[in-house]
Amino acid sequence: MKKILLIYAPFCTPASPPFSLTSMFSFLKANYEGEIGVLDLNLEFHKLKFPKYGSFFQDKTAWADYEKISSDYFKESSEVYSKSNLSVVGEINPELFDDLIKQIYDSKPDVVAFSLVYSSQAFYVLSLLKALKGKIKTVIGGPAINEKLSLVADKTLNDEVELLEFISEKNVDKDKLNFDYTTDFKVHNLKEYFTPEIVIPIKTSNSCYYKQCVFCNHHQSSKYVEYPLDLIKKNIEFSKQKYFFLIDDMISVSRLLEFADLVKDLNIRWACQLRPTKDYTNEVLSKLSKAGLKMVIWGVESGNQRILDLIKKGTNVTDVKRVLKDSHDNKIKNVTYIMFGFPSETTEEFLDTINFLKEQTEYVDLVSTSIFGLQSNTIIYNESSRFGINNITTVERTVLEPKITYESTSGLTKKEAIKMRDNYKKTIDKINKYPKGMNYFREHMLVFSNKD
Repeated sequence: MKKILLIYAPFCTPASPPFSLTSMFSFLKANYEGEIGVLDLNLEFHKLKFPKYGSFFQDKTAWADYEKISSDYFKESSEVYSKSNLSVVGEINPELFDDLIKQIYDSKPDVVAFSLVYSSQAFYVLSLLKALKGKIKTVIGGPAINEKLSLVADKTLNDEVELLEFISEKNVDKDKLNFDYTTDFKVHNLKEYFTPEIVIPIKTSNSCYYKQCVFCNHHQSSKYVEYPLDLIKKNIEFSKQKYFFLIDDMISVSRLLEFADLVKDLNIRWACQLRPTKDYTNEVLSKLSKAGLKMVIWGVESGNQRILDLIKKGTNVTDVKRVLKDSHDNKIKNVTYIMFGFPSETTEEFLDTINFLKEQTEYVDLVSTSIFGLQSNTIIYNESSRFGINNITTVERTVLEPKITYESTSGLTKKEAIKMRDNYKKTIDKINKYPKGMNYFREHMLVFSNKD
């Protein structure tokens, strides 16, 4: 039997154990007789490079200095990430490379499997793949893999079943596989993550039930499958933890109410991502709050109805305002996703969103802004002319997928949208009741959600 080592690579925020790696480990543990190792190199990098920040973020009394120290951390870490990535582009090993690859060699695996969730991980993985080439078999998988990595890895796989077949060197009967297993986060040293309380990620479904947002390329071709709720409850109880983050891209109201009914007596605190639709009534939000829901990241996107309709968000501004108020009144913290610069968005429509946020200041706890970027395999990309987009060009990059640029026939340019957002930075910051660094450390906001 081959020994397999599952690896989660730098760089992303080391606030909670990676769901993808843990899920893969748990599946193999239930279906593979060989030895399985797990190595979160993202956490290992941050422990080595930023020990003082790790100690701070693990401190339950750190709230008073959080704004300044988190700002310092993000400045320092972004510089480190950028420098390391540039080294990879220049075919030089990134920072702490020898320390991390030694941990791989010390495990003496026959196969190393990399899980890539974020494109930011591609740089470090590429260097590791090149160094391991011809020495240890390498496998890659996950939503952030690309052709450049596939050319270096020995195998690119789509799911855990393919991985099982690769290391077993035989076809498996899917009907005989064991999927009734607990997701075992105890495989990690949970107290080492950069958070004052352990926060466990939970996934209740595969893909997204909605799939209509025109800018999104997540799961477009994946079938939506809901996982058994009794197994999810079993996972929660098995973890023996108090804080949980539902990482589903989207959850329907009916499904969420079923989940709330399942966990209402477990005395847990949890967060999730939702669309602010009209069916999130005060009654619904009250039930969710009583079941432990403490924070929601709402996909608001815009305060202008034409833009919402164009995005095909399935929401309207009047309902969004009411949902935010009802959520606030039920003691749920509200984070709002806002996307500026959608093709054809005018200056007036941009300002509609700014005014919307100002009007909702009482009910919004944190604003998370982004600038629209065109991505392949999205509705807007495939039907670009319908959205007034032309002259789409791609520019090759050394490690990542090609960069996509475009021109819009009307509205703000990307540069203009960025400039306007920068001009209203202070306005947005005044709305925030939580440190803006918690847009990246959302686990921290959940943990500190009782702070007023």
